[in-house]
Amino acid sequence: MSTVNHHPESSMLVDFSAGNLAIAPSICVSAHLHFCNQCRNELLRLDQVGSKLMSEVELTEVGDHLFDSVITQIDQLPDSSAPAVSSTSDMADGRYPLLVNKLINGSEAAPTWRRMSASVDVAQVTTGQKEYEVALHKICAGGKTPRHNHNGQEFTVVLKGSFSDEHAVYKEGDFLFCEPGDIHQPMGAQNGECICLSALAAPIKLSNPFGFLMNPWLRINPM
Repeated sequence: MSTVNHHPESSMLVDFSAGNLAIAPSICVSAHLHFCNQCRNELLRLDQVGSKLMSEVELTEVGDHLFDSVITQIDQLPDSSAPAVSSTSDMADGRYPLLVNKLINGSEAAPTWRRMSASVDVAQVTTGQKEYEVALHKICAGGKTPRHNHNGQEFTVVLKGSFSDEHAVYKEGDFLFCEPGDIHQPMGAQNGECICLSALAAPIKLSNPFGFLMNPWLRINPM
């Protein structure tokens, strides 16, 4: 496994440890943790600090009705022992994080690739939240994505291969966070395709002179 050079900010790991990070960014952080010993160790430290703080909190009595309510909600959760639906696509990969493979193969409608541009295919995955579009993006070897601006936050983790932009080279496990106003043009490495997991909060905006023709069609579909 290659060395991971790009990581989530410390504040994101704090929120992840505390359970305060939104679902889609949490999926991306979880995928990054699969590759990154440094962040796993930092998360363990944060969990230990949180556990220590919780142990020092003054206990508050609650009524029996609260316990009964929690048990009832647990009983209503879907049966997780049901076998996962097999995927007929080529997306399942033992090197991927466990959570990513579950998203790919664990839904009734397995995601499939669709062409986004001459160099990029996309496969959206279902996550049960409505804030971000979560999807896999595949850049062909040497392929360029359109140069684009971000209208909202985007979290990206490289799952396979590598890509570069005007700022850096991103390899397996690297975590990239783009904010509104960030402009770049990712390009896949020449030696093989690159597959990334991304969570996008708002449609991108193409920067080329004719981008305005396609911008109205660049919608997102959180699911």
